[in-house]
Amino acid sequence: MITMKDIAREVGVTQQAVSVALSGSYSTTCISKENRLKVLEAAERMGYRRNEIARAIKTGKTNVIGIIGDFSGSYSMDIITGIAKACTANGYFMKLLPVEGPDDLGPVVRQCVEHRVAGIICRSLQEYALDTLRTELDAMHTPIVLVDSSLHHEWCSRVVSDDFNGEKLVVNHLYELGHRKIAHFTGNLNDGFARIRYDGFCSAIKTHELELLNNPVEVDDLSEEISEVMVSRIEQILREYQPTAVCCGSDPLAMKVLKIATEAGIKIPQELSIVGFAGLDYTQWTIPALTTVRQPFAEMGKTAAEILISGIKQKTPIREVKLPVELVTRQSTARRSSKVLKF
Repeated sequence: MITMKDIAREVGVTQQAVSVALSGSYSTTCISKENRLKVLEAAERMGYRRNEIARAIKTGKTNVIGIIGDFSGSYSMDIITGIAKACTANGYFMKLLPVEGPDDLGPVVRQCVEHRVAGIICRSLQEYALDTLRTELDAMHTPIVLVDSSLHHEWCSRVVSDDFNGEKLVVNHLYELGHRKIAHFTGNLNDGFARIRYDGFCSAIKTHELELLNNPVEVDDLSEEISEVMVSRIEQILREYQPTAVCCGSDPLAMKVLKIATEAGIKIPQELSIVGFAGLDYTQWTIPALTTVRQPFAEMGKTAAEILISGIKQKTPIREVKLPVELVTRQSTARRSSKVLKF
């Protein structure tokens, strides 16, 4: 195995100079620019590979980035792919640490501390979990970046999609199609992404001077099954409010509403237009194909990793990044019908 000592002998410099050159430092106090280039060329030619274990022992940090949170959704792989691309480009590795409930948090935090991770990317963690993580890692000065579906915090960077304006795009689209009675269905409004999307919906409704549904809109418990309670609640709102269009806080919820409405005899989109949020691949295969807001999941992951790595290397300031979303119009939305919904 080729060592720094071998490279130093080949180039004719000290082992310390080789170490400085290979670390990425551009200081000319230990090695000139010319010799640094010679070291890098020799290392490549001779097949040198760094010993990351030895480096971690020396620095107290690894080149491993911990990815913590809920990654059960299909779009999570897009986020992870984006993170992986940025990590690979910058010489870092990922360690995926799922947190599905409170009992998972303690072991995950201990792993982060014991493995001396260089930084953390979090997705969809509850506030208590973020507080615990921050407390444990603050003493080690381990940077944390939040990605997707998290609230803003002053103590760490965050990368999200612009969900507020995404929901405004939906309402504007429906308004242009002639819809004036628009409902909004969502999950628990205590969840960051649900609240932000609902606030965007309310803002657009106010801009167009439309009536805001004066009822609770929380109809989804995020489970895969469609409960009788959910069916009853959605049918009640459709029957009493008689909307001609429905904005849903997520694609899975929109698909549930599509199924419930269709089974109730409502024609989509002739009698009711439905819009989702996320841009999941399978929304193009519903009947009719679902209009939705596409979030840039891969770009969110890549950006979060780049911000984190920059913070690891240079202690950069905390950043808040909102990436633009895109309205994808398909067959589940159409011009407003004059028909009244019947059950």
